Amino acid sequence: MDGKQEPDALQPAGETVTDVARSLAAVCPARQSAGLIGQLRELADLKSAAAALQARITVAFDLLQRREQADAGMPAAELGAGVGAQIALARRESPAKGGRLLGLA
Repeated sequence: MDGKQEPDALQPAGETVTDVARSLAAVCPARQSAGLIGQLRELADLKSAAAALQARITVAFDLLQRREQADAGMPAAELGAGVGAQIALARRESPAKGGRLLGLA
């Protein structure tokens, strides 16, 4: 996201994250070495895709929070206050890391 897109553009097309997690839990390890290595590679790709989606959702959340704060009359210099802490809480990270994750997104 470049900051100009609406957060609503991230609405899921079908499955929820919970649905995907349930599907993943049902995957059985392969029975041969090549299959196991292939699964490890596919899981690494999945982690990368999940991290990219986390970043897009983080940006969408930040934009939405700033809009809601502005609509509530918060001064421009204070817009975005608390967003990093909320990101940290959702990701089970420290508040300081939440701010860094927000900045990276």
